[in-house]
Amino acid sequence: MNETKKVHKKCKRYAARLQSSKGVICCDKPGINIILCNVGQATGLLKDDILNLLNTLPSVKLKKFIAEKGESYSYLVFDSEACALTFYQNYNGKKCFKDDTYLYMCFVENVPNTEIICPYKDPEGLCIIEEFISKQEEQKLIEVFDWENEKPNLKNRQVRHFGYEFRYGSNDVDLDAPLPNRIPKECNIFWTRLKKYNINLEPPDQLTVNKYIPGQGIPLHVDRHSPFGPTILSVSLGSSVVMDWRHHSGLNVPMVIPSRSMLIMQGEARYDWQHGIQPRTWDPIIDHRTLEDGQHVKVVTSETINREMRISLTFRWTRRGNCDCIYKTLCDTADKMSTSDLDDIVASNLEELHVHQVYEQISRHFSSTRHQAWPQVVRFVRDTPPGAVLLDLGAGNGKNILKRTDILQIAGERSSGLLNECKSYIGEVPAADCVRLDLLYAGIRDGSADVIICIAVIHHFSSQSRRIQAVATIARLLRSGGRALITVWAKDQTKSNYLCKKKENVLHNNSTVEVAGINLPVHENRTQFQHKDLLVPWKLRGVKEDKLADKPESTLLRFYHVFEEGELEQLCVSSDLIVEKSFYDEGNWCVVCKKA
Repeated sequence: MNETKKVHKKCKRYAARLQSSKGVICCDKPGINIILCNVGQATGLLKDDILNLLNTLPSVKLKKFIAEKGESYSYLVFDSEACALTFYQNYNGKKCFKDDTYLYMCFVENVPNTEIICPYKDPEGLCIIEEFISKQEEQKLIEVFDWENEKPNLKNRQVRHFGYEFRYGSNDVDLDAPLPNRIPKECNIFWTRLKKYNINLEPPDQLTVNKYIPGQGIPLHVDRHSPFGPTILSVSLGSSVVMDWRHHSGLNVPMVIPSRSMLIMQGEARYDWQHGIQPRTWDPIIDHRTLEDGQHVKVVTSETINREMRISLTFRWTRRGNCDCIYKTLCDTADKMSTSDLDDIVASNLEELHVHQVYEQISRHFSSTRHQAWPQVVRFVRDTPPGAVLLDLGAGNGKNILKRTDILQIAGERSSGLLNECKSYIGEVPAADCVRLDLLYAGIRDGSADVIICIAVIHHFSSQSRRIQAVATIARLLRSGGRALITVWAKDQTKSNYLCKKKENVLHNNSTVEVAGINLPVHENRTQFQHKDLLVPWKLRGVKEDKLADKPESTLLRFYHVFEEGELEQLCVSSDLIVEKSFYDEGNWCVVCKKA
């Protein structure tokens, strides 16, 4: 068999494997799209590797390189069929890289569009000064702050503090416990240099140094308002990184923080946005483009760049007293109020921070702990007559969808992460589907459901008016005579398996978190609830190949309103639902109700 036939046979095997395992359809007819069958993000392929090959083919123009996360194949989109054919003829079946890897490729009609367009402006008050320090200055600072032989001391990463210790968790400092080590004199160049940019600042009195190796990050957070002044600075040494900025209104803006840059946070960026870095070994490449209508946008491409070691120097100015900022949602000293009298905007922001954002981050871990439907739910759904339409509102990973083909089951879920888990879970149920849905604003026709289940959802709404609205939505969607099962967490857990006997005599956690002027207690897991409105910790563990990591990566806080006996029935009655049955089951209050 000659070499050409060997290469052709090898490509056919790759094509068959890609079709069976990934659903990729290869074709014999040349076109502008090529799939590289054996190299991708998982094998370490970079766009630069492809560009190096194109250096010997100056007439060949590449429009797009697509390397999806975790995949050992990738796509090339060329300017013309002639360009694609030239590349194919020159490199298919040839040694193309320094490690002597052979390259095998096929033509494909379609390529995935994994790009994400971000049309939002950068947070107001955020400024990045690129090339703020020289490479020589960077190297000197790395020598000062890189502690190669020290063990990690925070979430597997190395951290040092100067002036005062920055307390992760509460995001503040103890002003009555200054540290003996002051900010190193090597940082003095920053304050003089900032004056060239008309930024006049006195030297700060607190510095936190974080050393990140690839795979490490930091959760979304805002530096607490009252302990620190209106400006926070950060200098980046080593690798560049993509930092995510998230507003409590739901806006998400990715930003590239280049090496040797100075990041300045003031105004909204300082007080009204959270920022964080995802724990991964790579970052997406972000392009700046102009759309046909002239709008300038950021595009998160499918191309990636590997991270390297990064050291961040974060400078703060400490202060005492209450914060007097105008940004109340994330402020720790805004006027206090209770959740019973929250206006809708504040309640929505609270839920965005401590419900929706949390479930997006914990979706895989959360789903891995939810395998089976509750027996009470199974019994209720099994009673659904053939031909009925069932809605599961707040479906999570879809575990309550039964494998029935004689009823139509629709799972509605707000979290995109859980929705992906749900799609996977119900994929084998032909008469089931899932949609993204907000329970308060469900875009479904009135009276369309014969049966509704709403399991462990309504306790996440932070005001009485929003809980009423949620139950009213259920009533609206039910047809006349339709039935619903609603469950919520109960404040009384004494008759459940939730309580841990070892914690019976443990002092209750008295810590609180202030959000938009609301002082919310943080619950001690596996103990009796002491408050009705509170934050419940979730210790997030990573999931890899369907296996949970041994140790938690971080702790996130979910908002709950735990219900007293009779409280859920009152909500149902207020929406003109007839309560058929009310019962307590494993720490939950449950109601079966009917629409007249």
